Amino acid sequence: MNMKLLALFTAGAFAISSLADEITTLDGQTYHNVRNVILKPKGLYFVTGDVSDVKSVTVPYANLPEEIKEKYHCDPFEIALTFARRDEPVAMTKSMAFSLSQLEEAKKKAQAEKKLLGFIMVWDSFFRTSQPMGQYSDDALAHFYDVFHDNLVLVFVSHERELNQVPEAVKKGFFGPDEGGFAPNMAVVTADCSTFVCEIPYGGKQSTGQIREKIFRDKIAVIKIFIKGELNK
Repeated sequence: MNMKLLALFTAGAFAISSLADEITTLDGQTYHNVRNVILKPKGLYFVTGDVSDVKSVTVPYANLPEEIKEKYHCDPFEIALTFARRDEPVAMTKSMAFSLSQLEEAKKKAQAEKKLLGFIMVWDSFFRTSQPMGQYSDDALAHFYDVFHDNLVLVFVSHERELNQVPEAVKKGFFGPDEGGFAPNMAVVTADCSTFVCEIPYGGKQSTGQIREKIFRDKIAVIKIFIKGELNK
C-alpha cells in the first residue's frame, strides 16, 4: 500500500469517487445517483438520491456484488488490517463476540450475512484494554478482533472451560498443526460449522503485531480462495 493511500486510511476513511453512479446490492436494493463513495471499516459509504431526497448510506461489504467491490477497490480485510495498524487501544470484553452458548445465534447471523465463523480460543485474563500491535496475548486478542470482527462472525471459546465442546470442524483448528500451543488462536469454519477452512495461530512465543499481520495476510488469502470457490459452485 502506498503512503498516500495509507495516510487516507489512517485519517479514518478513503474517498473513492464523487461522481454519480448506481449500486445494486445482493439483497436487491438499488441506489441511484450514488456519489461521494468512501471505504469505511463497516462497509461502503455513499450519498444517494436527488436534491429533494438526499440520504447517507453504508452498505456492508458482504452485501455487495463482486463487481461492485472490484469497481470501488473494496477489500474489507485490507481496510481492517490498516486500521489495526493504527494500534489504538481496544477495551476487550466477552460481550464483543458470541459465546459458545450462543452458537445457534452466531450461525444464523453468519448465514444471513453470508460470512464464515471465526472461533477464537481465549483465556479469561485476555479481556482488558490492549494494543493490537503489541506482543502479548491480550494484545493479540485485540489484533484478532480489529482485523476480523467485521469480516467474520466471531465466537469466543474459553480455554479453561469449553475446548472440548466446540464442533468437530473447529477442533481441527484448535488442535491443528499451526496452533503451536499459544492462545489466542482462531479456527475459521463455514456458517453451519460443517467445514474447516483454516487455522489462524498466535504466531509463536515472540509474536508481535508485525508477525501476526503476515500470518493474517496468508490466512486471509486462504479464506478468499475458499469464498471464491463457494461462490463459483
